[in-house]
Amino acid sequence: MALIERHPDVEDYILEMSLPQIAARGGVADLIEEGKMVLIKDYRLDVDFAALGELEKSTAAIGDRQLRRQIKKLEAPQFFDGPKPRRWGRVRLDDPLRQALFDVMCRRDRKLFSRAADALRHAHDEALRLFDVCLSGYDPFRLVPSVRLTRTLFENLHWDDHSIDEDFHQARIFANLDSRPRIWHVSHRITDMMRQLYDQHDLGRFAGRDPNEMLFYINSQVLGGSSNKWMDQAPRHRIAFDPGEVWLGESRLIAHQIYYGESALVYMWFVRAASMVDPARRFNAQVEAVHGEMRQRDAAGDR
Repeated sequence: MALIERHPDVEDYILEMSLPQIAARGGVADLIEEGKMVLIKDYRLDVDFAALGELEKSTAAIGDRQLRRQIKKLEAPQFFDGPKPRRWGRVRLDDPLRQALFDVMCRRDRKLFSRAADALRHAHDEALRLFDVCLSGYDPFRLVPSVRLTRTLFENLHWDDHSIDEDFHQARIFANLDSRPRIWHVSHRITDMMRQLYDQHDLGRFAGRDPNEMLFYINSQVLGGSSNKWMDQAPRHRIAFDPGEVWLGESRLIAHQIYYGESALVYMWFVRAASMVDPARRFNAQVEAVHGEMRQRDAAGDR
């Protein structure tokens, strides 16, 4: 099981539930919508960790900057959808991205490419199955099946800002694909942090606007962004996820920070709000509800 150190100054929203428990209650969509993080207890994603561990973790040898960005947040099917490297002659794949995966990440090793592709295909299929079990009832209209195959260290605390000006619900499944623990820190939910910062940082100016603007401001100006890492003093829960461990959560609601990790599955579904357990709990609505709460407070003279 994951090793969890809970901080007394952060609400304990981390739940541990077995897959049979999740299935018996019809999924955990309602809990995710409330801002809980759910760890699937007594379950491990069974993949070839050794193959993924052999992949090159640095993209420095890839000259094309756009390719480096694509590989950092690779979409899983890009690895396994398409022809495998030939067994003879100079290896040429069907597009520059897959060529870079073979040449750099797999160091031109055909067997490693095939093993890694098989591992990611299995993880992909299992993620789709877990979505059906854990988030049954959701009507998704888009899937971003991202995998992280490079090393991430000392990321700053943040809430995800997708820079998408749409009022949608997000469902995410995460899995540790490394043979070592993946270490996260998690802190306040955005609604709680808004209440703490509202007056000092004049967050009322973001009411009625795209919530991503407020997230960008808090991430960069309050928590330091990428230029001033570790400058914030927010309390944190600390979690070390075991190899193969799977968890779910709304990363726009929960502040998180990757302290260490090498290989991970990070799948995001865009979900139609009408299919939610409670559409009023979609991210945009929760943010606007806090703005409304603060307006009522001010009108009552309780500021």
